[in-house]
Amino acid sequence: MTRIKISHISSYLDDTTRVSNEAIENRLNQNKTVLPPGVLDRLFGIKNRYFANKGIQCSDLAAGAARNILKEIDPESIDCLIFAAASSDLIEPATANIVQVKLGLNCPVFDLKNACNSFVSAMQIASGLIISGIYKKVLITNGEILQNAINFDIADNNELMKCLASYTLGDAGTAAILEASEDESGIIYHDIKTLGQYWELCVIPGGGSMFPQDCSKHFFEGKTAELKEVFLREKGEMVEKCFRETGFTKDDIDHFFIHQVSKSTVKLMAEELEIPIEKFHCIIEEYGNTAASSIPLSMDLAIKAGKLKKGQKVIIIGLAAGISMSIHVMIW
Repeated sequence: MTRIKISHISSYLDDTTRVSNEAIENRLNQNKTVLPPGVLDRLFGIKNRYFANKGIQCSDLAAGAARNILKEIDPESIDCLIFAAASSDLIEPATANIVQVKLGLNCPVFDLKNACNSFVSAMQIASGLIISGIYKKVLITNGEILQNAINFDIADNNELMKCLASYTLGDAGTAAILEASEDESGIIYHDIKTLGQYWELCVIPGGGSMFPQDCSKHFFEGKTAELKEVFLREKGEMVEKCFRETGFTKDDIDHFFIHQVSKSTVKLMAEELEIPIEKFHCIIEEYGNTAASSIPLSMDLAIKAGKLKKGQKVIIIGLAAGISMSIHVMIW
């Protein structure tokens, strides 16, 4: 079967501003002391994140990342555009339509939403569309503006605990081109697992039919300890299955790219799988949790740093609310 590869990947932070933990603490503690200094660093391993500047939309970050790629390829060669993010410009229409206009493309477009796994889920869909012969070149792009889901008006410690993970959220835009490979590079394995019984562990309740007009429900809430427990319990089995079915061992893999909710989660994952932590590309300290942008952002940064090179073996581990988990193996 034809392998599908990521031929181009890009990230975009030009229209964002670096925001420190101290800035978050100061904003949160304007009226009364709620969050003690250093808590976010100690619990999550985060020091900074980036917030989109005033007036910037998700589609702007997505289009910014995509434009970096369109400088290198013919825009007319793109057959389909997928906007794959937890965030969106509007509830209706699809943000992909707005990105299409900003990029000047004429191809079919649609949104794909699967929380922090939106990008990797789009990889699976795009691969199927290319293998089936429907499209040849698919542009996946996203823009995450998560600062709007952060509640800075905290009433008490109980509310603080529900919102604590939201103070790690950051904004970013990413984009990638998927197309058929002409050599051995490309995706050779993928597996996705959903455990819907845990959907209430991580939510933004407002904006849908449950709470259509309650503005207090538009903030991120998460039970991070319980979420981490499920991820760590289930992910080991998926990785072991991956190695059995591909014939690879952990020593064969050069790089692990994982959705990052905390530094400790990455460390525990590495320890349980007995994989050197150096193989995991951890960027949460500087960029925070950028939802569906986190994996492509970390991959783009690895390329720019000269770490991710052609021919190397890569595992992508997706973790998301829902709960959704995924694993992709590819030769870069």
